[in-house]
Amino acid sequence: MLDTLEQVINEVTLSPKDFLDIRYSHTMGESFTFRNDRFDSVSNQTIGGIAIRALIDNAWGFTSIVETEKESILNAVKKVIKIAKIGSKYTDQERKISDKWVFEGKGSTKVKIDPRDIDKETKFEKVIGIEKAARKYSDRIAEASSTYQESHSNEIIVNNRGTRIENDVHVIRLMKNIVGREGTKMQNVFDSTGGSGGWELVENWVPEDEGIKAAVQAEKLLSARSPPSGKMNVIMDSSLTGVYIHEALGHAVEADGVIAKYSILEGRINEKIGIDQLDVYDDPTIPTLRGSYEYDSEGTKTKKRTIIKEGILKGYFHTLETATALDMEPKGGGRALNFNVTPLARMGNTYIDSGDMKLEEIVEIAKDGVYLRESNSGYVVPAKGQFYFNCQYGYFIENGEITDMMGNVGMSGMILEVLQNTFAIGDSWEPAFRGSCGKMGQWIPISGGGPNLGVSDLVVGGNV
Repeated sequence: MLDTLEQVINEVTLSPKDFLDIRYSHTMGESFTFRNDRFDSVSNQTIGGIAIRALIDNAWGFTSIVETEKESILNAVKKVIKIAKIGSKYTDQERKISDKWVFEGKGSTKVKIDPRDIDKETKFEKVIGIEKAARKYSDRIAEASSTYQESHSNEIIVNNRGTRIENDVHVIRLMKNIVGREGTKMQNVFDSTGGSGGWELVENWVPEDEGIKAAVQAEKLLSARSPPSGKMNVIMDSSLTGVYIHEALGHAVEADGVIAKYSILEGRINEKIGIDQLDVYDDPTIPTLRGSYEYDSEGTKTKKRTIIKEGILKGYFHTLETATALDMEPKGGGRALNFNVTPLARMGNTYIDSGDMKLEEIVEIAKDGVYLRESNSGYVVPAKGQFYFNCQYGYFIENGEITDMMGNVGMSGMILEVLQNTFAIGDSWEPAFRGSCGKMGQWIPISGGGPNLGVSDLVVGGNV
């Protein structure tokens, strides 16, 4: 396929300032969910085709086709160029892509045990065992489900500047979700394992043990104290720190949103926005994490990205176009779900780096407040700098000590206030948040993490 795409590129004549790329994308995978003693869904998916973009005289043209023959691709390229030329008549805004970033190479996720070599029955046993063990543990388990997912993607990207890339990404995930109920009170427990790699990332999850562990936790939450409400000192664990830094900060530094004036961090590079001790990075090169990959969907090689250094905003997430517009390095931030869509500025593995404080020290400084653990999900409004997350459980902090457990609880705040109101950063970080990130209908695998984080004046409130 690489030879075919190169032949097409070589037959197209463009001016030096114009840009054309062709991306072959093929993804196959499977997923299934076992819920309340039956399979809720079992699916196998294969999607593939060719994505073609052209930037001609400040206007984009884009199309996608499923045909992979040279003549079909060449005809589609001519169509895209024509679309771009028509669009250029109606725009005065300068749009371009620098010729500084040209890459050649091949990347691939390291896989020790290919999930495609594991028989279906073995995979079924994982999800069935988790669900059955949780449900049988107690009649207070109202619902139990477990899900298995695997995905295998191949992208080949060529452009008229000289980029020639092939990249394979393999992602696997095993999840469990247990709901406990007593009367009208319900509590949720969620956990997952996996990342970029193969079956080796999930094989050590013992189904029965995982099901019982979640059921025990759900029962504990049913008996836990009700969460408090109001502004207070909050200590986030690694999971909550991860979802916070992904949602609240990460989306606000996606350069396409910044350029569109949809972020409170527009134009604030090299400004101090957090405390001196705060360092934030995104690194898609870390092996086995869910948001890891070697080349993005524009053929750019990934690098570790510094977002905040010593409290100062240092970077955004970029596509080739946004990096050109803001005169920054792209570092592999252009990710696309499949061949039917164009790459967007996206995250990989986003985290707050370690500080120097033990949990006990942070609790002592907080004195009174809450220690929140295990985030489920969240959302953010980058233009307002506002976020909301929910947590599976937490603990009260009273007189400098961790005391009683609380149940499902929500937390909200303003991005810049949290960055400035951080009073303690834990001494070790971990990638505890494994998720999928949605943007403009495109869902991609990501991870987030960090150390325990102490923040003052966050809003905590009630059951969620």
